[in-house]
Amino acid sequence: MVALWPRVLPCLASPNVCLLLRRSTWVLKHAFPLPVTPPGRSQRPPWERKIFQCYEILERDEDHVLPPVALILLRDVEGYGRAFDVIEVDSEIAHNEFLLPKKAVYASEFNQRLYNIPPEKMVSKSSRLLTFEHRTSQQLHSLIVIVNMSFDTPWILEKWHIQISLRRQGFIMDESCILLPGDTISGPNIDLEAKLFRFYVVINNHTVVPMLGRLQQISTRSSRRLLVPGLDPLRTNDEEMKICGVKHESIIQCETSLQGMSDSERLDIIANKLG
Repeated sequence: MVALWPRVLPCLASPNVCLLLRRSTWVLKHAFPLPVTPPGRSQRPPWERKIFQCYEILERDEDHVLPPVALILLRDVEGYGRAFDVIEVDSEIAHNEFLLPKKAVYASEFNQRLYNIPPEKMVSKSSRLLTFEHRTSQQLHSLIVIVNMSFDTPWILEKWHIQISLRRQGFIMDESCILLPGDTISGPNIDLEAKLFRFYVVINNHTVVPMLGRLQQISTRSSRRLLVPGLDPLRTNDEEMKICGVKHESIIQCETSLQGMSDSERLDIIANKLG
């Protein structure tokens, strides 16, 4: 064990290694009670015998659900709020993503007076337990989904094609979360090869993520396989988007829930938001 330290310590000192401190509480008891110490004699140390070092776990951190923590932001944090906003997040997120990087402090009475936070802002603190939604929407927005279609049999692009393509790239979602444009896309069509198209993904019935898909038509016959030299299917640029008739669109936050609406109604709301 001692011989491993000269190899371990340089790795820990490397700038590419991030050590994250974590505080845990464990309540234990001896599995086998220690023998009673006779009067006038010193107590036997627990490391004297291995049987004295066996413990039973009574409680640990995972057994208790910690309540959300109220914080005062010290800087603008995307997806949470602006500087000096009062937010409420999960205790683990608060410790790892806000308190350790010094992006926020506890919303205590002392910090309230120190940063001059009005009482009404403390009462109306926003609950931002949506870190999953924010990160997922950002990842989806930067993704180009490769949609493989047949070059041998006729097809019409449907939601389940997008659903399977997203699953292949690591995102699992229901068909009802996907919105396709009003214009039907069908093939096989050599003009559609490697072309970009726009579709939308709805998260939690409030967040609409504009996404890009790229069609790739596959044939079982080698003589009909299509190749686009020099094309990286997972990247695009402004020139290619202009050729394909696709514009840059930002993530949309809807005040009203989109649940229960038809696809045409949801697309109308998106069109109004985009102006």
